[in-house]
Order: sequence, then C-alpha cells, then structure tokens
Amino acid sequence: MEQGERQIAAGPAAPADTTFRYVDMVEIGSWFNVSHRAVANWRSRYADSHPFPEPDVVIGRTPGWSPERRAEIEQWAAARPGQGAGGGRPRKVDDD
Repeated sequence: MEQGERQIAAGPAAPADTTFRYVDMVEIGSWFNVSHRAVANWRSRYADSHPFPEPDVVIGRTPGWSPERRAEIEQWAAARPGQGAGGGRPRKVDDD
C-alpha cells in the first residue's frame, strides 16, 4: 500500500437497533450548490495536490462520509485551488 492510501476492509455489522447514516457525493454537492459529478471531479482532480477527505464507508462503489465531518469537508473546499487562484482563460480586453 502506498503512502497516503487507506486500506478498505469489511466493516462490522451495526447493532440490531441501529442504522448508520452517511452522506454521499450528491448530498455533499448540495452543501456547495454543485452536482455530484463536480464532487467526483474534485476527488480526482486534486488527488495529488489537495486530496479530498477519505470516505468513512464504501457501499458497493459508492463512498460515504459521516455527516459529522461536514466542517472538515467545508474546510477542504475553502482551501481548494479554484477561481482567483490564477490560471484559466485571460479576460478579453476591449480596445476602445
């Protein structure tokens, strides 16, 4: 296993009277008014330079995060490179 890579292991069963709730990329996207596809892109685009918080659970191929980690995910988003960080297409200058 490479450095920074998390091991995925089978999880324990929940107690009979408990259902654990996790949020998926759709719900995380709703926190930022973006699509789940945008969240998926963030996870892959910034994997090396600014990795998205690792999920707490994977159901099938769907990652899930504890809702208690919302503040951590919001901090990640606030620090991610984006608009205002340089790059992108230069603005057109009018030569009047």
